[in-house]
Amino acid sequence: IDETERLAESEHRLLEGQREFVRDASHELRTPITVARGHAELIRDSHVNGQVASDAGVVLDELGRLSRLSERLLILAAADDPGFLSQTDIEVEPLVVGLMRRWSATAERGWQVRVAVEGTIYADRERLETALDALMENAVKATDEGSSILVGSRGDGPRLVLEVTDEGRGISAEDLPRIFEPFSKIEPDRARKNGGTGLGLSIAKAIVDAHSGSIAVESEEGRSTTFRITLPGFRPNLDQVDEGAARSDGLNSS
Repeated sequence: IDETERLAESEHRLLEGQREFVRDASHELRTPITVARGHAELIRDSHVNGQVASDAGVVLDELGRLSRLSERLLILAAADDPGFLSQTDIEVEPLVVGLMRRWSATAERGWQVRVAVEGTIYADRERLETALDALMENAVKATDEGSSILVGSRGDGPRLVLEVTDEGRGISAEDLPRIFEPFSKIEPDRARKNGGTGLGLSIAKAIVDAHSGSIAVESEEGRSTTFRITLPGFRPNLDQVDEGAARSDGLNSS
């Protein structure tokens, strides 16, 4: 028992040290990235035409990716901190509809939203939107122009279920068990091709875990993928929506 406790304490110190290192490194990266971006912008703006302006644009793109990477690492490192969440009551319908409307302007897809029950969820709005944005980003990257992406919500007793379904390339059965791991095999491939960081889905899981919820994925390679977030603390407005009724709207991006 003593040896087990010693190993557990050692593992805890190691994890704390790793999280502290990631936090410190992410903070320290902000200043040099900002300075480098400023100089690259000056170079680009002073060379309207030519190879120099083009090279400066590449540098700016990479600095932007590095900035996003450091910010996402910071979120992962802070996910276990007691003050990570700032929870309030959030109306579900505006959350879901607002998510779809934000993303419908970014890509030409067959956007749809379905809110099966209205109510409130006790959650951190900013963190929850970050998790949902990661799922939407993944759906956009996995689909082509005109493909359908559905954002939906439904109640499951005291739990809220949020779903993002895309008719995209799908995920192989081999990759599914590792899909939420940071820098998993499938994520870096997609991230490098689309300018991402390979951390989106792991951040979504960390945020959902912090809410004592769960996140799951179902996928059929070559056909579709559904990411499903289940959160506690849901209070349905049963006086406004009949049980089992569903209301749906569609938006075609242009």
